[in-house]
Amino acid sequence: MQTISINLPDTLGDFVHRQSAEHGVDEYFERILREQQREQARDRLEAELIKGIESGPGEPITPEFWQEVREEGRRRLALKRGENV
Repeated sequence: MQTISINLPDTLGDFVHRQSAEHGVDEYFERILREQQREQARDRLEAELIKGIESGPGEPITPEFWQEVREEGRRRLALKRGENV
């Protein structure tokens, strides 16, 4: 585990002290950091969704499509395992 020291303006430091007194220092900062991680993950997902939307018209997803995906996955796994396909 790491220890990190930061300098904060008095008003922000007072706020952090009040919050950490109420929730515990470790729990308070872990919550803040996890929220930031989730926000960044949402931002990455949104960016990927936008790329997908902007990439042009999509294809319908049918049971046949999923069957092809499964077959391709099995083929790749067999190749990875060194099996004859």
